[in-house]
Amino acid sequence: MWFGSEEEKPDMTNKWVTNLILLIALVGASIVAFQSLKEEPEVVKGIEVTNFKLSDFDEIELNFPSKAKVHFKIIENHWKILSPVKGRANERYIYQLLSILASKSPEKLKSDDLEKYGLDQPQLKLTFLNKAKKLKEEFVFGTYNAISENQYIKYKDDVFIVNGLFSETASYVPIEFIDKRPIAPYETIQGFNFSRLEQWQKNQLKLVKKNGNWIAKGINVKTTQADILEWLSVSWDGLQALSIKSFKMDSRLGYKSFDVIVNDNKKVTFYKIQESPQLHLYRKDEGLLYRFPGDLGFTMLTPHVEVIEKE
Repeated sequence: MWFGSEEEKPDMTNKWVTNLILLIALVGASIVAFQSLKEEPEVVKGIEVTNFKLSDFDEIELNFPSKAKVHFKIIENHWKILSPVKGRANERYIYQLLSILASKSPEKLKSDDLEKYGLDQPQLKLTFLNKAKKLKEEFVFGTYNAISENQYIKYKDDVFIVNGLFSETASYVPIEFIDKRPIAPYETIQGFNFSRLEQWQKNQLKLVKKNGNWIAKGINVKTTQADILEWLSVSWDGLQALSIKSFKMDSRLGYKSFDVIVNDNKKVTFYKIQESPQLHLYRKDEGLLYRFPGDLGFTMLTPHVEVIEKE
């Protein structure tokens, strides 16, 4: 029953109708939006440059007109850089190079006018090899496309247009290809022997992980699992150096050293070349010097261990 004036009744009715229409429209739009989210994403279109897989190759060569050749190879299941420097390769950069094998080009052009694409005097030759499978695939890099800023490459008898990231990565100075982690991802830390460092010689400190638990060994020292895990989380876990360089150590200078014990009881020895203002550690088996900020360096060599004072 309506108790208001007759003039007000139509206005309220119109408002209810308008609100109902808006609600129906909103529900409909929501359903359409939800259905669109469920649809498969649009597949990137393009012409595949090759049919190879990234795992088909175990060697890479980078050849520049006026630089030394850079050579990578899988050794003992891991990528290494063999020249002009040596070390564990940063595998993220390796896979950036390899991913050209799976790249797509918006078009495939004829290679009858190499000068037009800067391919007559290439800036880079990128070669993938697998000698056991007798594979050798070469990519030649030319100039950049003025519109897309992508780059022309020649592969076999065709010219493609690909992302410039490939040649940018290849152009890094060789030392940048070396992994900046002093402990490799595949080297699982199982212990430390700090007993030869000045601050721990008196206590002969060693940290050992046994049956999943960390314990301290030495003279008048104790620690807890939680303390060591906290120390590792802010020091050695995921540790990367500020920079690295090849280094020849003069053993006559008597540098102090310590060991990191990794899987299969392998001993990785580091020599403390400098402690301040940066910590410089030389990894003997790699011939590389790793540089760390001073505060982080202090933490790396100072685990959360309590020294028990004798009464």
